[in-house]
Amino acid sequence: MSLKVSVSGIRGIWGESLTLEVLREYTCAFGMMLRERATGNQVKVLLGRDGRKTGPLIARYVASVLNAMGIEVVDAGLVPTPSVLFGVREWHLDGGIIITASHNPIEWNALKFVVRGGTFTTETDLEHLLSLKGKPFAHASWKHIGDTQMTADIAEAHMERVLSVVDKKAIQEKRYTVVLDPVNSAGGPITTKLLEALGCRVIGVNMELTGEFGRVAEPTPANLAHLPELVQRYQADVAFAQDPDADRLVIADETGRILSEEWTLALAVRHILSKIPGPVVVNLSTSLVSEIFAAQAGQPCYYAKVGEANVVEEIKKRGAVIGGEGNGGVIYPRANLGRDSLVGIALTLEAMATSGKKLSTLVEDFPRLFSLKEKFSGSLDIGTLTEKLKQLFPTASFHTLDGVRMDIARGNERLWVHLRASNTEPVVRLIGESTDEKWLLEVREKLQALF
Repeated sequence: MSLKVSVSGIRGIWGESLTLEVLREYTCAFGMMLRERATGNQVKVLLGRDGRKTGPLIARYVASVLNAMGIEVVDAGLVPTPSVLFGVREWHLDGGIIITASHNPIEWNALKFVVRGGTFTTETDLEHLLSLKGKPFAHASWKHIGDTQMTADIAEAHMERVLSVVDKKAIQEKRYTVVLDPVNSAGGPITTKLLEALGCRVIGVNMELTGEFGRVAEPTPANLAHLPELVQRYQADVAFAQDPDADRLVIADETGRILSEEWTLALAVRHILSKIPGPVVVNLSTSLVSEIFAAQAGQPCYYAKVGEANVVEEIKKRGAVIGGEGNGGVIYPRANLGRDSLVGIALTLEAMATSGKKLSTLVEDFPRLFSLKEKFSGSLDIGTLTEKLKQLFPTASFHTLDGVRMDIARGNERLWVHLRASNTEPVVRLIGESTDEKWLLEVREKLQALF
């Protein structure tokens, strides 16, 4: 299995593609890049990790490598990815490293690199980092090796920021019962505190920090079949499921129905636009629902390449008030400049509390769209594929910013499909959506015949 290197991190299977040598090479390259960019003599890096068994070992090793380079490390321990992004920005640190393979299976792990300002490395940053990989680095003298200090402060500060951007009192008055599934990982402790601060009764599942996951890591509806029974048993108002590093969120309503991960962002988009006008930014693989809600509010919706760093760049460029990715990733710049499940949870509860509506009622008028999300092994030659698609679908429009996306209008009906190589797995992703299910399935058959 080859190492996956992208703006979404340096990912691999522990002991196979992700080894101590690989960790040292990329950590050294990142350290050298931060040194080049540092405004002072001292470079300081924030470190965090998810709940995987390999996490503590990798954290200790990465911290030691940085210390050997004379770099100071602030180790936040087990914390959500968005907490590290928040900490780098709010503490004005030179960078951060998050040890997490996010939604990948338990045997995977990764290094996610954060630059000054609290955002992930861009494609330009990644190119620079790769140019430094393998180059010799200078060990600090024995007098100037870096120290590693532990902190619990950043998780608390992150939580307080999230609480500050919602109507805390309105939520507290509702005394909601909430089912929480953090998949035995980083979201558990801090999200429980957040919910309790919002006056919620928390029913936890997969809460124990065992180093293993009690369910499949990715929080898709197919992997959350246990939630409906829990919602009904405890008469809960809502259920929230996170991925291991707690940047993605999937929601179930009070009937136990698990909502599409696409609706997590759409809920936040409609709620924020009801209060604050402004542009919306989503990635090319995101549902039309967010675009539809933006249009209803008289606001533009812009598209970015897949990858949180790409979406954040576009959010800053457009001055967007809300954005994210359709995999359950909500980015609300007022709270945090990155996908943040805590923000998604707080905004969902605020939408329920301030409207006085149950969640099922809030989403009952969502546009009914049909979607497909598939992945398969194979390579992707964008130029050849685009030419074939133009021959098969002559009325379509095409975007080749990231893989190839095809949009087709047929009267009042709409359809889009997006084919791209994954940033996080050695697969090709096929994502599509349409107002007409039969039409979507017909297009899928034609596409599959091309591979």
